[in-house]
Amino acid sequence: MFRSGRLLVCLLLTGLSAFAQRSIPVDNEFVRVVSVVDPHVTKPGTMHVHEQNRVMLYLDAADINIRHEDGKGEDQHWRAGDIGWSPASGRHTSEHVSAAATRIVEIELRKPGTGAAGASSKGAIIDNSQVRVYKSATAPPAGSNYVAVNMSTAETLWNRMPSGGGPVVITLLK
Repeated sequence: MFRSGRLLVCLLLTGLSAFAQRSIPVDNEFVRVVSVVDPHVTKPGTMHVHEQNRVMLYLDAADINIRHEDGKGEDQHWRAGDIGWSPASGRHTSEHVSAAATRIVEIELRKPGTGAAGASSKGAIIDNSQVRVYKSATAPPAGSNYVAVNMSTAETLWNRMPSGGGPVVITLLK
């Protein structure tokens, strides 16, 4: 099934199910974007850490159980189209308990922000010192660094707008 055992080892070490489909449409000095199709699983993944803040785009509904190393838990319920902020976190497991597979786009932020959070962020879904996240059919100003994701097709691009209809979510780096 796998051409190399390295893919399987990578998936297991990152806490993802070996059956998850995963691609990395953008990987540069500013961001690493991971596009995941997370299937229903019957047990939690391995203990892992997220060392970078992330923007999470849920293309499908998801029910996820997070269990932290200290025993505390979170039961997360996401709707299709939801967008969340996920700060860097300590060791935990996650279990995707939805009946159907879920498509998630994770935008890992590699650089600290240089901008201020939000006074001029009208229409922003998330606005903090690292990013401003909003929906738009128009590209940010020239010279801006951003990730654009078509929430219908999952097309994800760096500093370019996806083709086709939308909605398009823009994560503008500060």
